[in-house]
Amino acid sequence: MFGFRTVLVGDPSFLKDLFSPSVHSPFLRRIPLLPGFKELGMDKEGLLLNLDIPKWRHNRKFFQQSLSPPSFIELSTLYTRDCCEEMMTYWNDIKIDQVVRLDEWYRAFTSDMMGLVAAGSKEESLKILYKKTVDSNAKLSFELDNENVDLNNLNKLSNGEQYRRLRSDYADAIAFFVFIPKFIWNLPWFRQKCKYFRQILISLTQFEIKFIKERKAMIEEQKYINSIITTDTNKNIINNPNWNGNKVRSDFLTMLLTMNNDSNPSPEDIKQNIREMFGAGTGTTTTSLCTIAYLLSNHPEVEKRMVKEILSVIGPTKNVGSFDLSKLVYTEAVIYEAMRLYPVIPITFRYTPDITTQIDGHTFPPNTIFGINLGHIQRNEKYFKDPNTFNPERFLGNWRETLPTFAFSPFGQGMKSCPGKHFAMTEIKVILATIYRKYTFKLVNSKEPLHLKFTLVNDISKLEVFLEKRKLD
Repeated sequence: MFGFRTVLVGDPSFLKDLFSPSVHSPFLRRIPLLPGFKELGMDKEGLLLNLDIPKWRHNRKFFQQSLSPPSFIELSTLYTRDCCEEMMTYWNDIKIDQVVRLDEWYRAFTSDMMGLVAAGSKEESLKILYKKTVDSNAKLSFELDNENVDLNNLNKLSNGEQYRRLRSDYADAIAFFVFIPKFIWNLPWFRQKCKYFRQILISLTQFEIKFIKERKAMIEEQKYINSIITTDTNKNIINNPNWNGNKVRSDFLTMLLTMNNDSNPSPEDIKQNIREMFGAGTGTTTTSLCTIAYLLSNHPEVEKRMVKEILSVIGPTKNVGSFDLSKLVYTEAVIYEAMRLYPVIPITFRYTPDITTQIDGHTFPPNTIFGINLGHIQRNEKYFKDPNTFNPERFLGNWRETLPTFAFSPFGQGMKSCPGKHFAMTEIKVILATIYRKYTFKLVNSKEPLHLKFTLVNDISKLEVFLEKRKLD
């Protein structure tokens, strides 16, 4: 893989060292440094591929501290619920016999929701998709996602639409620079693509830096106003010439800019964290939601039991609260079983350039990539009875005590595990509890397999359904 010796590991008993939770583990890198990572600026920023270990540790600690406190979970619940309600409002206008691309709707949903959670601004992807759905002749920028962004006229779009389009092409830029060897970049056709993607990187960075600086200025203004309130409560701050009535939104970006530390992160340091927050929270969640919808449509008895639990815990009309989620035990089991059968990351990687590795009596030299085959492990009959059967009951009771360590790792394990797993589970539970009380999905073709495409993750490519309003007993 990438010109390096690669060993696939499919037994959880071999994973103790590779999945070490120690901050001093030699396996804090996923794959070797490639020219594309430098081109993308990912080698010294963010979490995913950052080779600056002190900075990586700092970023990971911040992600963990920011994405799990009750205040953030409550905020995420609110944003997720509101986006669900908006999406279902649009669904009311969709005809019962109209084929719906559920993957497109969930992708638009996660894009809007992550915009709110990460940066406090919605991208209006749901609104754009709705217009496209009800008016097939509408000339919308949403339909142009397969075409290059007109960088000269980008500022004619709304801020949310600009960012959505730039991030969409940024994902293509990642695929280009990571999977296409550098010596090919300057060949005909590839040269133009390379030039275009470099322009996308510049435009995206400029957009993000500007947005981050504007938010930083708002925070400083808010601090100034707070100081006025603290020092002289008799002053009418609304009439103060420095007060414009804007209150800084509580979101991931604000947390990044206001965290208490001595590093004083620059906008350049922050932008990659925001990018990875978006990337981790959109495509992966979309795939998980679609696999759940696919499995429930093929197993109505499981869906019926899940909805019964949701109605019992929350009721038919009450807003879903973060305090309700821990009671949705069977719903959580449904999510885990879908993740077992269709892991978003079926193979995760560990790599060290420095040490010789011993696994099961075998010696592997430095510069070996280890591919941990989670997809194989999670469908192995040694650990899961009838492994190809959708059976959420296997994740009820004391299942954690009966499974071997590392036999089920939907969010990875160790220091390279997903720091946002609690946030992800919260989001998915809120979506299921909100939507399935009012809607059910019928597959257009129930015999058709799930359409997944694999790069380094499983990505849903198409899921066609009919929407049906749920009739409660």
